[in-house]
Amino acid sequence: MSLITVVIADDIVNTREDVKRLLFFEEDIKVIGEAGDGEEAIRVVQELKPDVVLMDINMPGLDGISATEKITESVPQTAVIIISIQGEHEYLRKAMAAGASDYLIKPFTSQELADTIRRVYEKAKKRQDTLCRLQQAPEEVVPGRIVVFFGSKGGAGRSTLCCNLAVALSQEFKQRVTVVDLDIAAGDVAALFNLSLPGSIAELVREPEINEEIVKSYEVTHLTGVRVIGAIPSREEDFATVAAGIPAVLAVLKEEADYVLIDTPPVLNAAVARVLDLADEIVVVGQTDVVALRRLKADVEFLNMHQLGEKIRVVLNNASFEAGLKLVDIERSLGLQGVNSIAADPKTAHVAANKGIPFVALSKGSRVAQDVIRLAERFVAKEAPAKGERRSLFGKLLSV
Repeated sequence: MSLITVVIADDIVNTREDVKRLLFFEEDIKVIGEAGDGEEAIRVVQELKPDVVLMDINMPGLDGISATEKITESVPQTAVIIISIQGEHEYLRKAMAAGASDYLIKPFTSQELADTIRRVYEKAKKRQDTLCRLQQAPEEVVPGRIVVFFGSKGGAGRSTLCCNLAVALSQEFKQRVTVVDLDIAAGDVAALFNLSLPGSIAELVREPEINEEIVKSYEVTHLTGVRVIGAIPSREEDFATVAAGIPAVLAVLKEEADYVLIDTPPVLNAAVARVLDLADEIVVVGQTDVVALRRLKADVEFLNMHQLGEKIRVVLNNASFEAGLKLVDIERSLGLQGVNSIAADPKTAHVAANKGIPFVALSKGSRVAQDVIRLAERFVAKEAPAKGERRSLFGKLLSV
């Protein structure tokens, strides 16, 4: 049995003693240190390097949110559990965005406390193992990978999935991530991140020269560390012009990012065809209702027909298997293995969208967020798909 080491950070001595009493009979959990404020918490954690920190959100001097951010940066192997009281939802949102792994609302039982510590420890250990493998075998990691989110059915949640996967890659696996919104008619990536844009991707591709400085002038960095090049919706864009300029933009972005995630509209145009050709992976997003599954199958067949099948990664978003439908049946129908599913949780997604914080940062402990984090882990551990000789989809589209 692994011993889980814990540091308690709270400015009230009696509270620290109460927490220690709650954990006294847990044989696999040991309190190895205490701190009375944020600054002391940072010093103690850097010295003792515990597995878990129980961090009170309100402390004098440096508060729990700022301490959490510094600890996750300086001692990334230590997971932070925020301890709060009812009514501090805005503080909790900021704490989760700062890197906290979970939170507890006072009062809580000894069982709730111990279960949360064990759950967070196991998640952190698994994530750290993945990061160690990446560091030991850097040749397996392909930097500057282009991941395109594709699907012909509107309302499948492509944009939400794209933004949350970006946050998971950035915060959980320390990857440099840029999101590009290629839905130039109705893109909402900027809204999901609650960002104001300095310009649109459609304007960027028209710049007379595309270089790092120009590209960065169109980027906005979200508080989660994800960089965004958004779309300012317009019905008058020339998709062929965007298609012609997007390769130069992506070439620059690949030099600065480990992952470039591209959100596309539910229609095939010249710009979408171009990025499908340039993609290292294509995330085909579907859902589990019959109509959506038929559309998903058609999308997979379309990509296979154009020799893009080796790039496909299917994700069932808002997945529900309550009607007797099984994942293995869907895989058999699509002719694919390893189909990913993201749990249906409309309430969590709705709250996150309204706050402009992707749910992976806002509600990291939710099932839907954990599903996306697991998907991110599969990305960072996966080798690049092999590419064969083929005529480009963009070229075929132009020849029609």
